Amino acid sequence: MNKTKSIIIGLAVVFLMVSAGYAETQSECQQRGDRHKGRIFKELNLTQEQQKKLEENQKAQREEMTKLRSAIKEKQAKLQEELKNIAVTRAAVEPLVNEIKSLQAQLIELRIKGIFTVKKILTPEQFAKFQQMMEKRGEGRKGRFKNWHGRRKGMDSKIQN
Repeated sequence: MNKTKSIIIGLAVVFLMVSAGYAETQSECQQRGDRHKGRIFKELNLTQEQQKKLEENQKAQREEMTKLRSAIKEKQAKLQEELKNIAVTRAAVEPLVNEIKSLQAQLIELRIKGIFTVKKILTPEQFAKFQQMMEKRGEGRKGRFKNWHGRRKGMDSKIQN
C-alpha cells in the first residue's frame, strides 16, 4: 500500500513539474501565434471572409480551452494536496481523478471540433496544404525537444560526475 502511494505521489509530482516547465506567458504565446497565423493566412491565400471565420473560431476555442485548462490545473492541485495526506486512499481521490479525466476528454473533444470547423471553412486544397504546414511545424517542435533533451542529458552527466 505504501509503495502504491509513493508511486502515485511521485507520478503526480513529476507531472506537475513537467507541465510547469513548459509554462509560457499568454502574451508571449499570443504574439508568436499572431505571427504564425499571418504566415498561414498568406500561404493559404485566404479570403477576408475565411480569415474572419478562422479568427472567430480561434477566439472561441481559445476561451473555452483556457477555461478547461484552468479547471484541470485547479483539480490537479487539489489532487496533489490530497496525495500529500498519508491516510488518503485510492477511493478517496478517485472522484477527483475522474473529474480530471473528464476535463481532459473535453479538451480533446474541443480540439477535434475545432479541426472540423477549420475543415468547413477552408477549401479541400487549402486544408490539405494547412495539414502539411502543421506537420512541418510539428517536426520542428520535435527537433527542439530533441535538442533540449540532449542538453539535459549533458547536464545530468555533469551532475553525476
